[in-house]
Amino acid sequence: MIQGIKKGAALAINKSAVVNDPSSFEKMSKIGPKVCLTTASEPGFLGFHAFLQTGTHPLAGRYGAAQVVTADSLEAVMESPTNLRLNPLNLWQYTVWEDAESHERMHYEQFDRIFELCAGCLDMVVDGPCEPVYTIVEADMPRLVGLTDVPQVMGAAFAQQKPVPKVRLAMKRLVALGEHHVMEGREQAFLEGTIRTLEMLKESAPGMIGWMILEKQGEAALSTFQLAPPAFWESLQTLGANPPKSRRTNYGEFGKDYTGPPIPIGGPKEYLVHMEWESPDTLTFGLALTGVNPELRKVHDEGVLAHLARLPPYYRVFAPAMEDMVFFH
Repeated sequence: MIQGIKKGAALAINKSAVVNDPSSFEKMSKIGPKVCLTTASEPGFLGFHAFLQTGTHPLAGRYGAAQVVTADSLEAVMESPTNLRLNPLNLWQYTVWEDAESHERMHYEQFDRIFELCAGCLDMVVDGPCEPVYTIVEADMPRLVGLTDVPQVMGAAFAQQKPVPKVRLAMKRLVALGEHHVMEGREQAFLEGTIRTLEMLKESAPGMIGWMILEKQGEAALSTFQLAPPAFWESLQTLGANPPKSRRTNYGEFGKDYTGPPIPIGGPKEYLVHMEWESPDTLTFGLALTGVNPELRKVHDEGVLAHLARLPPYYRVFAPAMEDMVFFH
């Protein structure tokens, strides 16, 4: 079993916007497990998460119409995602790998099967998919546990005379994902300031569970069926039973022309700050501490905001829809 977040691993995020309708979630429940089983055939695969966007952080009124949870309650979201008042819904699916090459190789070797499965979902897609690939630069994330695991985790910490760990409950928390675009030459200063900010939040902010920083390396093409013509049109001439023969993209073919994500990142460099919180209220007020707590505001202003090419950072809020317990144990 892998212990905790694997720093240096590759993390691909398959991003799409889907129709908020019961039929969409019925398809997910049928096709999702088959995609996961196919993905797990690659030895470099480490695990996955699927997240549905619940809302956006209002950032002290900068995004004044935003809500962290666009439903009557987080419990209502857990009962059914259709209770969210967002349509379409952003579906962001994490897959984690030993390296970016493992991700590209799986999609090349399993192309026919993945194509057949994913083609069955295209009638619920409004936008996307696209799939940026990141490196986990730094992380401080406790293991995922169920409620019945908590006594064991606490007892083990006491027995080893270690600090009591934060409790990260499976399917029972919210994720804040903030896009940060950093000025050229400021990357190291930004990382140092971000780490210090996140350490202060985890130490002092109620309900802050853990965090990681993701650095964008590029975007995948084959995994989202961005095939060079005429194969692109062939992919639209079938419901999935007849995958295109060619696996060539505009960037060439995996193994011959590239081994990592072929679509370049351009500039400025993008980082995603991934934070996990126990509830909507702790997330809302926790992020607001970067503005209202004088000490934290100084650290965040000088160490993070001062290095951004675009202000302010935009925080989307997500809830887990499906999780693999292997990677995070």
